[in-house]
Amino acid sequence: MKKLLLPLLALALPLATAAHLTACATYDERLIPPPPNTDTELQGTWVVKVAELGGKQFPLLKGYELVIRGTRYDVGPPGKPNDHGKLVFFGDELAGQPRRMDAIGEDGPNQGKRYPSIYRLQGRDLEICYDLTQKDRPTDFASREGTMVLRVVYARK
Repeated sequence: MKKLLLPLLALALPLATAAHLTACATYDERLIPPPPNTDTELQGTWVVKVAELGGKQFPLLKGYELVIRGTRYDVGPPGKPNDHGKLVFFGDELAGQPRRMDAIGEDGPNQGKRYPSIYRLQGRDLEICYDLTQKDRPTDFASREGTMVLRVVYARK
């Protein structure tokens, strides 16, 4: 019995330790690859440069930030995000077509809302157009008078 117990303990201890470390580990994007259907180019912190709604300048707080980690987002004043949710990336765009995603609010002022959006990267800037009516995906990067298209240009922080 003692001869059988020692090999079992030798196998069980590393497994128990690995399970404990996995359960206690925190997410670190440097160690864990992003989940599927993630646009890895968007990962990080973005600061609002320009915002327009219905063809007019839309006032957002100076320094307002968008933080993207995997498929999760946080938006709000620096260090105090008040809007949290997830991003659904489609990744099936045709050549020449804008990239598509939906922003789904889970906590905060946009809880329960799903905004169809398009986005593009230009150098260190990220431009996103959201349809605030939640009906139609924008077709181009413009916010025209009489529409509820929110166009935001962010700079990488």
